[in-house]
Amino acid sequence: MPDKTVPDAQARQPLVAVLMATHNGAAFVEEQVRTILDQQGVEVRLIVSDDASTDATLEILRGFDDERIVILEPGRFGTPQANFLRLIRDADVSGATVVALADQDDRWHLDRFQRQLTLIAEHELDAISSSVTAYWVQPDGAERTEYLEKSQPQTKLDYLLESAGPGCTFVLTARLFAAVREVIGAHPLVDETVPHDWIVYAIARATGRRWRIDPTPTIDYRQHDSNATGANTGIRPALRRVRRLASGDYRRQCASIATLAAALATGETQSRLQRIAPLFQRNDFASRAALRRLVPELRREPAERRWLDLILRLGLW
Repeated sequence: MPDKTVPDAQARQPLVAVLMATHNGAAFVEEQVRTILDQQGVEVRLIVSDDASTDATLEILRGFDDERIVILEPGRFGTPQANFLRLIRDADVSGATVVALADQDDRWHLDRFQRQLTLIAEHELDAISSSVTAYWVQPDGAERTEYLEKSQPQTKLDYLLESAGPGCTFVLTARLFAAVREVIGAHPLVDETVPHDWIVYAIARATGRRWRIDPTPTIDYRQHDSNATGANTGIRPALRRVRRLASGDYRRQCASIATLAAALATGETQSRLQRIAPLFQRNDFASRAALRRLVPELRREPAERRWLDLILRLGLW
């Protein structure tokens, strides 16, 4: 008779709750889901929120006939960030050791969670994200790849201007996820027009959580014409950035994040953020000069610091 006091290997595996937002992803979602369900060394619960898909996305998901896949009541959310915020508020993550976010169109390395959970334990982290390998499928079926580094050393205020890389690389401990859920569920200063991954990163950093950005890619980050966000390389992404700066939308989002961060922080961090947040709400010489002094703390990548300094100096932002 087997010894029932010794749990089997499956019972000892940590549970990862994966939150996936979908919208008309039939061309890609099956491959993505297989790389999630086949993750090594963990149990997975995949929780899906679909935003009014008109293609076969939901049929493909239901076709897996896998009890590990939970599909929430489909809705109409309008943007990926609104769909992800719905998942953060509503998904059942009970029993999960960590919570991860998933796009519908990538491929995950099968040892992804083994690596990320090991790093969380070794470094006593609250969250982790990573660099990625972007890839483009060519007309002949071949793939072009490019390493996208997101792991430049974090700075004191980077979360006011940027996320920790793509949200689809994020893994949050259950404790941090509960804190993020509380803020996103009820805080009046959460701006739902701001990208969800940026909001999550800002909440974590403003409240003093430990976050590591791993230089080793954990996913293949698919690039195609329908990306909501992407590799941010080439002429088209550059033009989008210029239009966004010109519209004032990015500065408004920075102001929203800074105001939320100031409300969540404590002590000297809160006092400092309260002084910084109004700088994003103005566009005069004094505010730009003050932001220029903060540039080394506001962006991780040296090239982005130079770009930020330039547009502030020229009065373009």
